[in-house]
Amino acid sequence: MNKIMQKLSVLRSEEVIRDIDLEICRFLRNQHPDIPGPVLLAACLVSYNYRQGNVCVELNRYAGQSLFVDGDTETEITAPDLGRWSQLLAGSPAIGSPGEFCPLILDGQNRLYLHKLWHYEDLLAQELIKRSSARAEDINQDILQDGLQRLFAHSTQQPDWQQVAAVSALHHKLAIISGGPGTGKTSTVVRILALLLEQQQGEGSPNIALAAPTGKAAARLKDAIAAAKDDLNVSEEIRAAVPDDAVTIHQLLGARRHTAAFKHNSDNPLPYDTIIVDEASMVDQALMSKLMEALLADCRLILLGDKDQLASVEAGSVLGDICNIEQNGFSSAFAQELSQLDLQIPERNQQQAPYPLTDNITLLTKSYRFDSDSGIGRLADSVNRGEAEQATQVLDDPSYNDTSLVTIPDHSTLEQVIGDEMRTYFKNIVNSSSPQEALTAFNRMRILAAHRRGPWGVRYLNQLVERILQQEHLIPKYRQWYPGKPVIINVNDYSLRLHNGDTGLCLPDEEGELKIYFRHEDTVRAIAPGRLPDHSTAYVLTVHKSQGSEFDKLMLVLPDSDSKVLSRELIYTAITRSRTAISILGDQSVLRAGIEKRLQRASGLQDRLWEK
Repeated sequence: MNKIMQKLSVLRSEEVIRDIDLEICRFLRNQHPDIPGPVLLAACLVSYNYRQGNVCVELNRYAGQSLFVDGDTETEITAPDLGRWSQLLAGSPAIGSPGEFCPLILDGQNRLYLHKLWHYEDLLAQELIKRSSARAEDINQDILQDGLQRLFAHSTQQPDWQQVAAVSALHHKLAIISGGPGTGKTSTVVRILALLLEQQQGEGSPNIALAAPTGKAAARLKDAIAAAKDDLNVSEEIRAAVPDDAVTIHQLLGARRHTAAFKHNSDNPLPYDTIIVDEASMVDQALMSKLMEALLADCRLILLGDKDQLASVEAGSVLGDICNIEQNGFSSAFAQELSQLDLQIPERNQQQAPYPLTDNITLLTKSYRFDSDSGIGRLADSVNRGEAEQATQVLDDPSYNDTSLVTIPDHSTLEQVIGDEMRTYFKNIVNSSSPQEALTAFNRMRILAAHRRGPWGVRYLNQLVERILQQEHLIPKYRQWYPGKPVIINVNDYSLRLHNGDTGLCLPDEEGELKIYFRHEDTVRAIAPGRLPDHSTAYVLTVHKSQGSEFDKLMLVLPDSDSKVLSRELIYTAITRSRTAISILGDQSVLRAGIEKRLQRASGLQDRLWEK
C-alpha cells in the first residue's frame, strides 16, 4: 500500500472521509496498479467534495494546500503544486478529457469531475443553450397585447417585470423567472398559463404539466394556482382550463424503485407542450439534466424560483448558475419586440452584446408582501447583499417590530426564550376545535436551525422543546405519541400520498384514538402512527427542510459558534420563510460571520452558459 492510500485509510478510520471515497481509490488502484498517489488523492477529493454539494474539484483551489483540514485529524495530506498535479492527472489512463469515457474527467480549466457528473453538466449546458434560442413563432401579438392589458391592469411598476417575464415565456421555449418572497412569481405564472390558453383558444388546449422538486412544494404550487386563477380577468372557459394539478419532478419523469433511471428520457420523452417547474433552486444538477433530456424538442420549459436561496441538498446550484445576473438585461432586439407591446425597457437594461441566455431570464424585483416599513424586507435585502453591518442595524432598530436579534449566552437562556414562545403556541394547537384548526395553528410559527446534530441543532432543540413541555405538564413523559406532537415525513410514500417534507400533527380522533393528521388539498386526512414512513419530530426544522414553506412567525437558532454550514444563503432562506415576524437567536458575531460567507459550489455550468 502506497503512502497516500495509508493516509487515506487513517482518515477513513477517523471518519473524516467515508467508505465510498476510499473505495474509489481502491478501484482505480486495482485497475491501474502503477497509478500515482496524487491521482488517487484527486479521486478521493472529488468523491469527498461531491457530498459537500460540489459537482467538481477546482484543482487551483487545492494545489499546494493541506487537504481535509476540516476533520478532527492529525493526519496531514498536502496536495502537489498545480503544474505537477495537472501533469500527473493528464497522463493517467484513469483520467480522460471532456467527451472521453473514463472514470474521471479533467477539463481545460483544471476542473476534475466524476464522469457521471461531467456528463450531467455537459448535457444540461447543451440543452439550456440550445433551447434558449428556440422561439415560439405562432404567437398572435394582438391577442397577447389584449391579454397583457387585462391580466396586468393592476400593475404600476415601470417597467413591469412581471409583464416582461410573461412575454418572454410566451415568445421563448425556455424562460427562467427568479424573484424573492412576495415578488409575484406564482401570480405571474398563472397569468402566463392564461395567456398561453388564450393563444390556443379554439385550436385545442395545450398539454401543460406543473411540477416541483418535493411533494410539499408541489402541493403549495397547486394551492397557489388554484387560488390565484379565481382572480383572473378571463373568460370562464379559460379559467376552467388553467391547470392546477402539480406533481413532483420524480413523479413527472416516472421514478422507478431501486434504480436512478426514469420512465421518461430522450427515447421516451414527456408528452407535454409546456412544463412549469416551481422552486427550481431546490433542483440538483443531475435531476435537472434528466428533466431536460426528457423534454420534447418543441416543449416550452418555464423555471420559477429564487436564485439567492439555498441550493439543492444534492450536488450543484443550477438556478444560481443559470441566473448569473444582478439586474435585468435584454438584447436590443428583444427590447424592440417588447416596445411593440407598450413595454419600454430602459437603456441601462439593454445589452448590445447579449449572452445566449440573456433574453430568457427575468428577475422580479418588487415585493408586494413587504412595504418600506418592513424590517423583514430590509433584513432579507441586507443579508442577500452580504451587508452584515446593515443587517445588524435593522435587527437593533426598535422601530422595526417584526425583526429582532436575541443574544443567547448559554443553554439556560436558550431554554427560557424557546419555552416562553412554545407554551402558548402548543396550547393553541391542542386546544383547537378541529384538526383543520390545529394544523392552521401549527403552521403559524416554526423554529429553524442550521444544523441537524450537535449543540443547538435540530435533534437537540426538538428534545429541548419536549422537555420544556413535559416540565409544564403539557405532554406526558415516556410516551412516543401524544396530542399535539408534530412530525415531518422524510421519504416519499406514494401509496399513502405522503411526500418528503410533509408535516402532520398527532391528535385524537372522534373515538379518542391517536392519529396523524395531514392537510390534503382543502381537507385533512388521518393516518395511523404505525403506518407512517420514516419521519422525525418537527417542532424544529433545518432551514433546508423549510424550503417551499412559509410561516407567520419564525425563530432562527444560530449555531453557538461559526460553522461552515452557516452561510448568507442559509440565513436569507430562513428569513424569507417568514411572513410577519422573525427572531434570530444567537450571537451577533456568529450572525455576521454567516452573512459574510457566501456558499460557492464548484461547477463549470456557469462558465459554460455565460461564455460568448
